[in-house]
Amino acid sequence: MLIARPEDQILICVARRSLDIATTANLRQLLRRDLDWNHLLLIAQRHRVIPSLHHHLVRECPEAIPSKVSSSLEKLNQENTRSNLLLTGELLKLIDLLEAHGIAAVPFKGPTLALWAYGDMGRREFGDLDILVKKQDVPAVRELLVSEGFSPRPELSAAQQAAILRFDCSHNFANGKNIWVDVHWDFVVPSTSVQIDTDELWSRLQPISVNCRELKTVSVEDLLLILCLHGFTHFWERLGWISDVSALIESREKIDWTLLLKNADRMGSRRILSLGLYLASNLLGAPVPPDVWTSAPADATVVALAEQVQRGLFREGTEALGILGEVRLHLAMKEGKRDKLTSCIRLLATPRVDDWKLLPLPGSLFFLYYALRPFRLTGKYAAKLLRGSADRETSPNGNEG
Repeated sequence: MLIARPEDQILICVARRSLDIATTANLRQLLRRDLDWNHLLLIAQRHRVIPSLHHHLVRECPEAIPSKVSSSLEKLNQENTRSNLLLTGELLKLIDLLEAHGIAAVPFKGPTLALWAYGDMGRREFGDLDILVKKQDVPAVRELLVSEGFSPRPELSAAQQAAILRFDCSHNFANGKNIWVDVHWDFVVPSTSVQIDTDELWSRLQPISVNCRELKTVSVEDLLLILCLHGFTHFWERLGWISDVSALIESREKIDWTLLLKNADRMGSRRILSLGLYLASNLLGAPVPPDVWTSAPADATVVALAEQVQRGLFREGTEALGILGEVRLHLAMKEGKRDKLTSCIRLLATPRVDDWKLLPLPGSLFFLYYALRPFRLTGKYAAKLLRGSADRETSPNGNEG
């Protein structure tokens, strides 16, 4: 894929755990060009790759960075490191709190991903803490977080708390210090046709040392799949997410690829995994073993979607997919007609946050959300079409008649 701007090409070079000889040579050549350094810093922040930009530029080509840019980059990197250390301390306190009340909690992403994928707490940007708990423990976790000064975001009534537990996979909490905690009991919302067996995931936990403290986190195979699911959910709009997949693959000497592919098949997410791996390999040179492509080739659909992702990475002003875009995307990920139909029905029919926030219902009437959702979607998109028609009529460039 042709990436026109040299600043964008620089980000592609640096958004990886380490640089090979060819990438280093390419980076040095790009740095000789007339660059818009302010633009480079802005897009590096948007894609959450400031630590990698700082690490590789300072290590490979410090003389190529203008002094003002070097100061700005150093400041941004130091701010990220301080924030990461603060959040890591908060994570350990949170794990201690939950353990003291007999609640098992597993951190993933955040500090644990930074250490596993990059080997350095400061080499990755993260702004919140993600923990996995068992679904039956969510109410107790909520009470403990509230007792420690955290508030649910958004605030929920009792009926809405029951709804989010049933129709979602996580809930955010924040305190007065702007510490955000994302409490997960699953990794995908029920409206998708992907299902993760979280019970099996708990049986595959692996140890990790965080600030000389041994914690348990999800296995590298499960984490790779989780990262690919997360990236797909947001259609890989951020380079940092692709960088995480690439760095995790590069950093791990032993990955059970057979187990990973088997899990993806069982979850109905083979193409989702293949898309994430293809992006990491094709864009950032992730060392995906050749036999993985033999047993799970990136087919024409995956390649086309990867090209679409790459075209949109540095495009400004991109909009959210919306429900129709989500349906098209999920249908593309399914191979059989039956899977496509199931995926479409789930996306369109399963209630989401906007549904139960619009009309809080008691648990005994949850079934009504399934009947109400089509009406809400119809009203929403009818209003959008009318607004679009009105905009065209009032536009000075619009065509009349």
